[in-house]
Amino acid sequence: MDSTLVALFFLLHVLSVGTGKPLPDTKSTIEPLIKTLLVRLNAFPYVVILQVIPVNPPQELEGFSSIVVALDGYNNLISENLLNVAQVKTEISRLTNDISELMDCTEKTPKRTLPVHLQQLQNEWEQDPERYVEAISMAAINGAREIVEMLQNQIHGIPSC
Repeated sequence: MDSTLVALFFLLHVLSVGTGKPLPDTKSTIEPLIKTLLVRLNAFPYVVILQVIPVNPPQELEGFSSIVVALDGYNNLISENLLNVAQVKTEISRLTNDISELMDCTEKTPKRTLPVHLQQLQNEWEQDPERYVEAISMAAINGAREIVEMLQNQIHGIPSC
């Protein structure tokens, strides 16, 4: 009787471990987020920003860490006072969190470089945070849009864990 009970527990253990649901590929969770975020970002118009704030979207990013740094930077510059922006800010945060998880297992020495455009916006913000709130926010939305579009175009070249 004891050996039958042991065999039953062993068989139950093997079945429960062997039929576990595999973890989803991180890319498969990032792609829908990218598409949804682009739809939301494209709802905001491309705005010709004041002459004071140049609009030079990044040409390329150096890996996941620079994507995360850039998206976080742009997200911080987007004002909460803009209409319909709360969901965009939340989805940018979700995307950066998912990318960070993927980055943890793919990038050995992350490079944390800021796009020049983001540095310029942050400098403008630091000089006078209240003066150009809307213009800086719209420029940050445009910058985030550019980065998400670049990420969408390069998602299949990204190594998975």
